[in-house]
Amino acid sequence: MVEFTISTTEANEVAFLAFVTEDTTLLSNTTAPAASGHDLLTTQRRKHSPPLCLQTSHRANCHDYERVSSNARSVNLSKYLNLENVSSAGFNYHLISVFGSQSTGKSTLLNHLFGTQFGVMSEAQRRQTTKGIWMSNNKRTQAEGGYAMADNILVMDVEGTDGRERGEDQDFERKSALFALATSEILIVNMWEHQVGLFQGANMGLLKTVFEVNLQLFLKDRKSVPRSLLYFVIRDHLGQTPLSNLRDTILQDLARIWIGLSKPPGLEDSKIDDYFDFAFVALPHKVLQPEKFVQEVHKLGQRFREGRKDPKRTALHLDDNDGVLLTEYHRRIPADGFPMYASGIWEQIVDNKDLDLPTQQELLAQFRCDEIAREALIMFDEHIKPLENRQADGIKAGKLVVLSELSSALGPARASVLKNFHLEASRYHKAVYQRKLDELRDVVDGRLKTLFLGQLNASHKLGVQAFSDNVSEAVRIAQKKGANYDFAQIVVAEKKIAISTYEKEASSLLVEGAPWSEYKQEISLYRQELDEVSSRLRRDEMRRLATRIERHVKNRLAERIGLEFNNLGSGRAGRGAPVEGEKPTSEKDLWDRVWKGFCETVGHASVRFTDRASGFDASPEEVEVGLWRLRRKSWTALRAKLEDEVMEGNILLKLRENFEDKFRYDDEGVPRIWRPTDDIEGIYTSARHSTLTLIPLLSRFRLAVSSEPPPLEEWIGRPPTGVTAADEDDLTPIGGVDDDSQTTIEEEMTILSDSKAADLATRFKKAADGVYVEAKRSAIGGVAQVPLYFYGLLLALGWNELWAVLRNPIYFIFLILLAIGAYVTYTLNLWGPMLRMANAATSQGLEVGKERLREFLEVRQGDISSNSNGESKRKGPLSQRAEGESIEMENMAEEDDI
Repeated sequence: MVEFTISTTEANEVAFLAFVTEDTTLLSNTTAPAASGHDLLTTQRRKHSPPLCLQTSHRANCHDYERVSSNARSVNLSKYLNLENVSSAGFNYHLISVFGSQSTGKSTLLNHLFGTQFGVMSEAQRRQTTKGIWMSNNKRTQAEGGYAMADNILVMDVEGTDGRERGEDQDFERKSALFALATSEILIVNMWEHQVGLFQGANMGLLKTVFEVNLQLFLKDRKSVPRSLLYFVIRDHLGQTPLSNLRDTILQDLARIWIGLSKPPGLEDSKIDDYFDFAFVALPHKVLQPEKFVQEVHKLGQRFREGRKDPKRTALHLDDNDGVLLTEYHRRIPADGFPMYASGIWEQIVDNKDLDLPTQQELLAQFRCDEIAREALIMFDEHIKPLENRQADGIKAGKLVVLSELSSALGPARASVLKNFHLEASRYHKAVYQRKLDELRDVVDGRLKTLFLGQLNASHKLGVQAFSDNVSEAVRIAQKKGANYDFAQIVVAEKKIAISTYEKEASSLLVEGAPWSEYKQEISLYRQELDEVSSRLRRDEMRRLATRIERHVKNRLAERIGLEFNNLGSGRAGRGAPVEGEKPTSEKDLWDRVWKGFCETVGHASVRFTDRASGFDASPEEVEVGLWRLRRKSWTALRAKLEDEVMEGNILLKLRENFEDKFRYDDEGVPRIWRPTDDIEGIYTSARHSTLTLIPLLSRFRLAVSSEPPPLEEWIGRPPTGVTAADEDDLTPIGGVDDDSQTTIEEEMTILSDSKAADLATRFKKAADGVYVEAKRSAIGGVAQVPLYFYGLLLALGWNELWAVLRNPIYFIFLILLAIGAYVTYTLNLWGPMLRMANAATSQGLEVGKERLREFLEVRQGDISSNSNGESKRKGPLSQRAEGESIEMENMAEEDDI
């Protein structure tokens, strides 16, 4: 007889292997554990090799066996398979395991089912029999009923669960169950009928752990999913509960624990049916019905043959007679490679930490600590949850909410929840208590930190906004008072207040002992943002200052340029002449005066800008950039004003006024009274030529002293080093100054293009010709000859009237005044306009009078018609008289129209 056994020095390491021969002397020195119940020490030769002990956690079982290398376990397993003629079978072998509680008859079931010789429990003593994992080959070749069982069925007898010998140490039973599940095609789950529906009694807790680790270790990375058959054998079935009901209960329990598994990524939606098929069978009571028990077991053996699953049928295997050894259950490991494969599976199981689950004491501590923590958090929620909700509502609504009562709630809430947990949970397992206390502290601190940071964030944003508003308000008040203010001092004072307020709020939220209870980083960020806001406010204020100064420059330029161009209309000394009678400045130095006034205006504005910028704590670079922008903006304003002045209507009016002043007034500024003897053509030609010379002058901005454009590029200067892209965005390109302007300095100084100048000259000539024609008409009309006989006739016919007027003082004075008025009117050449105005007024008066009379007649006729209609039935003399009057009024209206 040859027997192999493998054992361990520790629960997690395979280290012992025993080789037992038929030598009786050796057998006599080899002590097999009597408690195991395995009849290993026998002097009789057996037909087949006895079971092979693959793994046990008890060193005492094998302490007398010879110690060899741990690598020998695979070698000797290979020898065992060779002795059983399985190694050469290739894939033609099957592996079946049994799983169940201790002392439920697992070994007995396997011995009856497969003819093996696994040790069974003595009926006189109830104690652990199978220790470790044992393997044996199937000894039956044909089951009851004539069905041949499959070849090379390897059967593993696994140590039972929930034994008193191990107590709370469930480490080995988890590993052995997982080893059986990972390597076997069929796992026979042996249980009594009264265990169905129980959680621990039916080993559902152990199955849950095994399923979970099996997914993590052996199934998560596989492309093809290996399946196994869970064959539930219900022992001691009395028949009162149908097998179908027992089956449904077990399936529901399995589905429920599968849902609660912690599945690896990608397998969250997997189902237990994806990995396992199920079969169920019920066996009679072995003691009360021994013959029927044996009969049903032999009948069960008929199914352990190779079969094929019909894809149209359900995956659940019921009590039919089909074979249960399906191809998809096979792990596709050749028989000679199975020892190495099993060794690798075991090493993975031993190295996995997920199977190192706690003891019952630790489980109790975990349960109670979790329960106490939940109760403590309920009281914690009563104080903190409303604050969290208010803060969350404010965030959703986009509002900044500062919780005034938060500072008085954080510390007491944290201390209370930890104190309550400590008082109730510190009596339990210390390691579990400490771990759960840390977890509770992390949960509490996480929620309190969220509130803390949310409060600081709200205070941060509100503080920054208040700082910005306060600075702007202080500046507005200072500007309203009209006093010069120091912007830098305002910023420093408001920043000090903002930081003090933030630190006061943050310090009130600190909780002693909390790891998150500090705000160094937050106050640093707050200071940094205040500095950024200060810089932005200073830039904005600098921009506003620049805008105000630019507006002032525009107004001053508008006045000065307007005055210069208005002087163009006073070419001699007319309406534009000074009161003292001095001659106006020369027209040729127009651009010199414009440039000089422009430089003076911008120079004064630059001094003002520099003085005000010093109060903003602006750097020299910022001041330099501001002055550079001011010069550019001022030139743009001057250019716009010049273009406005030389618009077609404006400049034509100025040229006409200039011509009329030269044409209508003499060199002393006295208006001319045109007579036929005057040289109107010469004066007209001289005045028109003088005015036409202004058009080329106005077309180009050139200084009279140099006949060159002003030094614009030198005056504006090159861009300072501190200029940014934002500073140049709103600037208009200047020809000859900017490289990207695509225009030259000559084009920049062109006020009127050649085409516009030519068109302006043509239009001016037409206007001047009209003035000349009017002058000629007034000269000719003023000296019209009256026949001499008319005066004699007037004197003869009007002598009496003339004498009556001369003798009457009132008439005489009135005549003298009338003569004086006529002379003045004639002298000013106003008879024509007065006659035209009188004719127009007369015509308009006649039209208005006719319209008023027509309206009156229509209204009157309407009143009479209404009266006549109201008294249509009355034919008396009064009605006839009214009708007559109506007819007369109509006739009068018609005659008036005619």
